[in-house]
Amino acid sequence: MRNLLILFVFLTFLNSCDKDDNPKTALEQLPALTSTGANTAGCLVNGEAFLPKGNLPAPLFCQYTDQKHFSIAINEKISNTIRTVNVASLNETLEVNKVYQLKEYGENSKFGEYAVFSEDFSDNLYQTNSIVKGELKITNHDYKKATISGTFWFDAVNDKGEKVEVREGRFDMEY
Repeated sequence: MRNLLILFVFLTFLNSCDKDDNPKTALEQLPALTSTGANTAGCLVNGEAFLPKGNLPAPLFCQYTDQKHFSIAINEKISNTIRTVNVASLNETLEVNKVYQLKEYGENSKFGEYAVFSEDFSDNLYQTNSIVKGELKITNHDYKKATISGTFWFDAVNDKGEKVEVREGRFDMEY
């Protein structure tokens, strides 16, 4: 009987162990680095996991128009606040395994942005520029299947000089 009681206490202890006792790190919350057109993306914003979330028309969006204009947007809506991370390359065919510098926005540029849109219309836009930069790397591109995968990171500043750090960005998308 005593052994049965010990077994019962042990099993009760095991069942009470919640998975939240060992929460995933921010990096572990991001999608895996894949190249299958899984339609996943995510990054770290100031060290916190940033993933598509919320009731939006497009929580995750990717386009590669005419094989020259690339854009990936990760959007999150919580309550009445929308946050978005956007990486774009304009007027250039992207090559696999080439690293592209993210700088300022312009007609033939590559850039990164982080924006916060609030209910009170107090928008806050952070952008890369000629001093505050980042990188985009395409790791896979299948023209026939219209899928593209890659990684990115960037620092961006707003008009007050405040900085945001976007790290460990990854995407595996159909376009």
